[in-house]
Order: sequence, then structure tokens, then C-alpha cells
Amino acid sequence: MAHPDDAELLAYGTLRRYRQLGADVTVLMATHGANGVSLTDAARGVRLSEEERVHEVRLAWDDTGVEVVCLGLADGALHPDRRLISAVEDELARRGCTTVITHSPRADNDHQDHLALGAATANAATRVPSCHTVLYGEPHAPRSGFTPTILVDITDFLDDKVKALARHETQGGRWYLGEPYTRQRAAAAGWRLRPADAAAGRSFEAFEAPLLTLLHHVPALECP
Repeated sequence: MAHPDDAELLAYGTLRRYRQLGADVTVLMATHGANGVSLTDAARGVRLSEEERVHEVRLAWDDTGVEVVCLGLADGALHPDRRLISAVEDELARRGCTTVITHSPRADNDHQDHLALGAATANAATRVPSCHTVLYGEPHAPRSGFTPTILVDITDFLDDKVKALARHETQGGRWYLGEPYTRQRAAAAGWRLRPADAAAGRSFEAFEAPLLTLLHHVPALECP
């Protein structure tokens, strides 16, 4: 993921399901997120250290068995160049990655770091022999053009997802981290692809699978 909080936004429940199934799970952030200060806070002189937001991610995943790793790059300046692609490739290869979840590199209106990191990760994954599945998480940017093809039922983890997002106290006031939006989005994915389950109160995270191969090897995923 590009920033602290991205993994929790796009795939918290999905990664918890993978852990429940016995998978080794790592959250890899490209940046430390220190530049993630609102214009209002910046005008008041608020500044973040490189450690603050990474610490919030560790709190969000505390006691889940999920490893958190940060490459320590500056947010706002990612490019899908050789440096970034190689750094991601090294991490995927070191872990024998089989499934990687990242940002869509073609989403409309999305953050430039998301687009760059998604492109770099998709590129890197093609050279990691163990990596057979690439999934693009649903952007939180509105009108992104995202078309989900896979839903993962996260009903059992939705309350924990709300709590994990609340750990990002430095980002207070951002609508996409709040409980109302989190619950609405988890329901909306189901209404689009599995309305009967949505009507029954089930909650989901949505993904696109542009390089979907050997899907039957990934039991945490569910095709609508």
C-alpha cells in the first residue's frame, strides 16, 4: 500500500480472513505518510514525524498476527520507476508472496501515490514466480470507475475494521476513515453483486482481479 491507513481501508477484513485461514500476512507501506496533514492543520502549523503514522498502523494491526513493514519513502512523491518496482519486488520475493493486494493503477480521481504504487506492484509481481494472484482494492475516491469482480465477506471483522481505522488519530476528521462511511461501503459492495446477502446484513470488501490465475488456490476469496 502507498500510505499508512490504506491497508485498513482497502483490505482489513480480507487480511484478517487470510490470517484466520493460516496465511502469513504482511502489510507493506511504501511511505511513512508524514506529509498526510490536512490544509487546515498545515495552516495551524501541525507537522507529523515519520514515526507517528507508522505507529498508528502497528496499533491498528496489534494482536492480529499481521506483520507491518514500511519502506520509509516520502508520501506525495511516488513514481513507478525502477527504484520503487525493485523495492517492492524484493519484498514480495523475500516472503514468497502468493497473493498481493494493492491499489488499482487505473482508477479515476485517485491519489497519485496510489496510482504509482499500484503500477509498480503489478509490474513487480510479474517477476515473482510464487505470486499467482494480484488484486486491486476498491479506491475510496468517489467516481473512480472501479468495477469489482470479487467480494470477500468481512462481516465477522467489520467492527474490528472500524476500531482499526479509529487508531489513525492524526487523520481525525477525514470522512473516509469514519464509521458511517466504513459500514456504508461494506454494504454497498454487496448490494451491487450479492443483493440477497446484503439484504441479510452481510458486509464485504471488493476487489478487481486483473491477473486472476489459479484462483482456486486462494480459499479466502469468493466470486459473486
